[in-house]
Amino acid sequence: MRTIGMAILAGGLLVGMAGVATAQNMASAVPAPKKEFIVFTDRGGAALSPTAATTVRNAAGEARTAPQVVLIGRAENVAAVKGELIRQGVAPQAIVVKQEARAPIAKPADGLSDPIDRRVEIRF
Repeated sequence: MRTIGMAILAGGLLVGMAGVATAQNMASAVPAPKKEFIVFTDRGGAALSPTAATTVRNAAGEARTAPQVVLIGRAENVAAVKGELIRQGVAPQAIVVKQEARAPIAKPADGLSDPIDRRVEIRF
């Protein structure tokens, strides 16, 4: 009887250790969080402000080794950001452009552009 009790106890420890190992494996299998940068281009979308250019350079520094860099925004704004990413060493074939699906926002009566129209998201 004593031998059976020891076998059950040992078996319980083995099962308990297997559960711990599984939890550790699951924790290491969770991917690292993705990076996201948001840039607002200047009015007209063809140029980046000094602040936006710095943000794109910072993103490029981290994105150079990413297998894919996704740009989301309006075409004219994305072109400026994509050009700067390429100048900063991001491989052109790694860049994927997704056009924003929102309808155009009406221009305010005072002629100012809405910043949301100039937004570009950089994700990798």
